[in-house]
Amino acid sequence: MDFTMLIAAFGGGVLATFMGGITAFVFTGLTVLAAIMGGDFGAPAIGIISFGSWFGPHVAFAGAVAGAAFAMTRNHIENGQDIVTPLVKFGDPMVLIVGGIFGMVGFLIQYIVGPLVGPMIFSGILGEGAAGWTDTVAFTVMLSGIIVRLVFGKTGLTGKTPAGEKREWISTGSRLGFVLTYGAGIGILIGGVAATLGTLGLVDGVAEAAYLFSMTPVIGFSIAAISLILIMCGVYFEGWHHIVLPAGSTAVIVFSATLNPFAAIIGAAITGMFTAFVGEWAAKTLNSHCDTHIDPPAVTIFITQTINFVILGGLILV
Repeated sequence: MDFTMLIAAFGGGVLATFMGGITAFVFTGLTVLAAIMGGDFGAPAIGIISFGSWFGPHVAFAGAVAGAAFAMTRNHIENGQDIVTPLVKFGDPMVLIVGGIFGMVGFLIQYIVGPLVGPMIFSGILGEGAAGWTDTVAFTVMLSGIIVRLVFGKTGLTGKTPAGEKREWISTGSRLGFVLTYGAGIGILIGGVAATLGTLGLVDGVAEAAYLFSMTPVIGFSIAAISLILIMCGVYFEGWHHIVLPAGSTAVIVFSATLNPFAAIIGAAITGMFTAFVGEWAAKTLNSHCDTHIDPPAVTIFITQTINFVILGGLILV
């Protein structure tokens, strides 16, 4: 474990709480896209800045979620699900400290579930890549959110439905059709991009294209994260990073194994629809009638990337 980065994670949680969770996440997208496009020069920034102790969602976003929940207990905000408001607004040092503490908690959890637990359980399937058995950052964001709810929340893990109100767990009707449609569309898009870059890189031997092909899921993720700036602008918008990242991963895994562009696109479309559906389910199950935020995209990414890496990449397309 890098203890320097563990210490820095406290500052990452403080800053993200200061900025607000969505703002910090937008900067995750901005910095990772810049780092990827920087090639070899930007590569160190991906693990240290974008997904490390500065803007890594398991540190920054998760810390800001904890800060918002604690701010609710101090009557600064009405509901701890408010991850948009920059908490600098309230001038409360304890709110920032709680965010910093959970930044360090997130750093520790990610280390435990990745480099420590991963090789112990999945080395037989994934070999040297066992630490990456899932998206451990997303898994950590989910676990941290659960801890925050149990510590600061009063509505329980799945919320308290008001008396006389019917609880909806999954989308139905036109909403379900809409969700599946945009999931498929996003999957087709990222699948097509991955297949094109894969053809240039793996088949035609263009090194730069091969690099971008390997980074396609993260490029999609970064663009989706940046697009959340619309929420900060007060425009109605929905996140889609939980769709484009796993769908891109499916496309990369399938194309690497088959060199078939159509298989990659079809696989990404299926994953896109699946993640869109799971994201809706997670939002309705974990964030309806609740007073803190458990991130539905993180839940979705964790579930789907486990399927991608362990089942699809580890057991099927080996």
